[in-house]
Amino acid sequence: MKKIERQSPETKIALFMGLNDTYEHGITRGVTRYAKSHPNWHLYGYGWMFRPLEAVEFWEGDGIIARIESPDDAERLAALRIPVVDVAGAYLHPGFHQVNNNDDLTGRMAGEHLLSRGFKHFAFCGVKGVGWSEKRKAGFIAALGMDAANVPVFKESLPWWEQLENSEHLNDWLLQLEYPVGVFACNDTAGLKLTDLCRKLGVEVPEAVAILGVDNEDVLCEMAAPTLSSIALDCETIGYRAASVLDRLLNRSDPSPIPALPIQVPPRQVVIRESTHVYTCEDPLVERAVRYIRTHASEPIKVPDILSQVAASRRNLEKRFRFQIGHTLHAEIIKARLEYSKVLLRNSNDTVATIAEESGFQTLQRFYAVFKKAEGTTPARYRASIKLGGTGGE
Repeated sequence: MKKIERQSPETKIALFMGLNDTYEHGITRGVTRYAKSHPNWHLYGYGWMFRPLEAVEFWEGDGIIARIESPDDAERLAALRIPVVDVAGAYLHPGFHQVNNNDDLTGRMAGEHLLSRGFKHFAFCGVKGVGWSEKRKAGFIAALGMDAANVPVFKESLPWWEQLENSEHLNDWLLQLEYPVGVFACNDTAGLKLTDLCRKLGVEVPEAVAILGVDNEDVLCEMAAPTLSSIALDCETIGYRAASVLDRLLNRSDPSPIPALPIQVPPRQVVIRESTHVYTCEDPLVERAVRYIRTHASEPIKVPDILSQVAASRRNLEKRFRFQIGHTLHAEIIKARLEYSKVLLRNSNDTVATIAEESGFQTLQRFYAVFKKAEGTTPARYRASIKLGGTGGE
């Protein structure tokens, strides 16, 4: 007679989120990946694809992974007296563990990107009283190296961007900015709202207002007019690590300590689209040269090609370029080619050799050498890290 193996007790895990956006989809992919290696885990959530989680107040389970967006949500979950891992970082609760995006680093990445576009004036569009928005703002201002008083900030209560009509406050704020200005929107929905408002007010994007969002909601970003640049987050790794922390909270036979501080997962990269595809500069010749380079970087252009587009001698332009940019025309060509190659490595299935050619590098060896010097890794390893979204481990 065949022996029937006794199955381990079922572990019931709830996902307290609506699967309404890219952030939640990524979190769920990471949690699901972890759950597949733990056959006793059973996931509950909202919608047809889950075992039903209709009213969390009456749910009897073992643990919760939650995107907590309000103090009320936090209190509802705390009342259940079971382990909770929060993946949002909007409202901190002393009884919950935190695994979320590194929002300070996200803000710093935004500041560095908009600085690289040549802007001298900056602004931040965020949410009042929400942790992740405040951290993104702080990181942004720190990267700019400016006094916070010199960075105009728009903030209203969550979620102001879902209002059908634009508030007069937002209209006035946008029209009073000093152009050209680089605006960091706390997320893509805020960025889309700003892009739409600029169009209605006749403000050119990106020439007058360059806009950068967060989350890389690719369908929405591509539908925007102009398309919206955005910082992609590593949501799958956040979900995987949140599941790992929750598992350790439930399995106290594991002697290793569980971090008391929030686990913060770095963002992935800036996905450049039309809303920040611009370069602004006090020197019109340098501005024209940079725009030409960034538009034609994938072509086999050289310095004489740039000079044919700019009314200046090589010596004069190189001098002005170094003063404004800090490096040579040739270095800017290489920089632009590297940025384009990273876009192709992230978003295409072409071979590395093909990408080297499409990015304007003459040989694969040259591409590898330049890429490794700039990025500290090879193109193949860079692509692998992006595709995998991190190791997912602790």
